[in-house]
Amino acid sequence: MEPEEERTPEDVRKIIKTAKLHESELTEITQILRFPDPSKQNHNLKLIQLDANLLKIIEEGQELLFKGDPDENVVLCTSDKTYDVKEAETSNSLLLLPDMLFAASTGLDDTKKNNSMEYDSDTSLEKSNTSLNKSTESDEGKSPRMIQNKDIINTFFTYYELKPCQPRLSKLRKILEPTKYQGSELEYAVDKSKLLTYEAIFDQTQASKTELNAELNKIQAIEIDGYYRLLEFDYEFRVLSYMIDLIEENSWPLNRISKEITLDSLKDLVPLAILESMFGFYTFESVKEGGVQYYQYKEDKVCRFLARVLLKNAGKFNLVEFLQAWNDSVPEGMTPHESLLSGIALIDKTTTPKVVWGFSESDLLEDINERFKILFQTRPKWTVDEISPYINCYATDKMNVNALLTKYARASTQDGVRVFSAKHMK
Repeated sequence: MEPEEERTPEDVRKIIKTAKLHESELTEITQILRFPDPSKQNHNLKLIQLDANLLKIIEEGQELLFKGDPDENVVLCTSDKTYDVKEAETSNSLLLLPDMLFAASTGLDDTKKNNSMEYDSDTSLEKSNTSLNKSTESDEGKSPRMIQNKDIINTFFTYYELKPCQPRLSKLRKILEPTKYQGSELEYAVDKSKLLTYEAIFDQTQASKTELNAELNKIQAIEIDGYYRLLEFDYEFRVLSYMIDLIEENSWPLNRISKEITLDSLKDLVPLAILESMFGFYTFESVKEGGVQYYQYKEDKVCRFLARVLLKNAGKFNLVEFLQAWNDSVPEGMTPHESLLSGIALIDKTTTPKVVWGFSESDLLEDINERFKILFQTRPKWTVDEISPYINCYATDKMNVNALLTKYARASTQDGVRVFSAKHMK
């Protein structure tokens, strides 16, 4: 590309006249916008539209992270939120000129003081008027205009929008599955190269630290020797059994569980890191007496886990027999009930005898279309309460469970109850 010819004050005056303007209507500085040679343009620059919260985070010097593998859509994470990043087109092209002067900064006296786009909004009109008043009413006898060349850094036809979204945590279980802890006697079989530290997990997960920490706690990941591990189901059952057996052995009331005695009694059987984490997952503080804090087991959590133990690989179970076996398996004083099976099992009361079988939400496919397909293959019609545990993970502030069902299922009424079935039935 041939270099552009430099504009002269005479060239500028000709353009002003062609535009039927008068110099008395203009300030004293003329800025010439120049497109650089294409080879010198900076194509690494991108425009991102920020909301007030994100702008404040940047101004305060906090960290913003773009996250995503090559096969994932990128997200932007703050310390506690995740934003979806989408490219959008502009209605007009946008030119980036870092040193562009606006009207209030183009007066002869003020230019030297303010060679930037920032100006005092309270005095901007006054500055502009001052600059205009320095020009004579006539264009005759004018002194040469001041010419400033401004290079356009880049031209933009698109920008990136940021919208709050749910953290993308579906891969978290996947990356932790290969290194499940099954007991010290089976550690030799674990591929040590696949063990992950918190930093490695954070790098691979599209979520903020606050959101990731909450999910690690939800799926009960435990830090063992610096690496985060899931417990294999049978091993978790073994440890929980050790813990609740101490209730009967020590004749503890359900709200007087001693953490100190629990840890001390089991420290030779279970690594301390696992014991402390399991105790934290399954108990809460109850009463404090004589300076000693006592705990109580989370009844619903214990009952749900023991139900999963009974249903594991059991196929369809006679409901009456299952409820009796379930009641016998929980610590004395705890009362299991059918509502606790939500999201981990299905009950069919239309058969003789009534049956129950394991059907866990965590075992279903992540793709929402495939999940709905499996749900309706398993059961042709669902009530809202029945299906909610299996689709809650897709709900957002803008699309709740009812909205999801409207989009992916067909509603009808059966015996006066609203039910949902596959949208496209054969």
